[in-house]
Amino acid sequence: MTAMKAVQANFQTDYHEYDKWFTVAKVLLTLAPFIALIYLQAFIGGSNLSELLSQNPEITLTFLVSMARPFTAYLLGFAQKHFYEGDVPYLMSHLALLFAAELLLRNGVYAVLMVVLMFFVYRMTGMSPLAALRLKWRDHFFRDLSGCMVLIAFSMFCLFVSLRLGM
Repeated sequence: MTAMKAVQANFQTDYHEYDKWFTVAKVLLTLAPFIALIYLQAFIGGSNLSELLSQNPEITLTFLVSMARPFTAYLLGFAQKHFYEGDVPYLMSHLALLFAAELLLRNGVYAVLMVVLMFFVYRMTGMSPLAALRLKWRDHFFRDLSGCMVLIAFSMFCLFVSLRLGM
């Protein structure tokens, strides 16, 4: 607990400096299901989307993965609120676990986006993702990061399914 207080005491930077990047990330994550629907509608032409989802497992998996993105945006926004309150390890550990989830989903664009956000937070605070995870491990890891753990479990399931389908 004293290490977290020391981090919060050293937190003297303007934490709204990179708000536009967090906003861009949340908007892209929130729009992902709509982009996927537009893509699927263009892919199927005049066919019925529900029929195609029931017949084609690859398209179903793509659709499911895109539907997880707004939850990621929610987790990112929630962690950003903790960041504004001075809880740097909370945000950095969320970013690290969201990065892991994006790697499991094999989505390079969102994984790079999480790395960029981690870099900005590191630049402002000097806290690395591993240090944040170590601090959170000692201080309510599962309580604070349960949403990320659910997302990682879902990502592992999607990775398993995509490997079984040969995607």
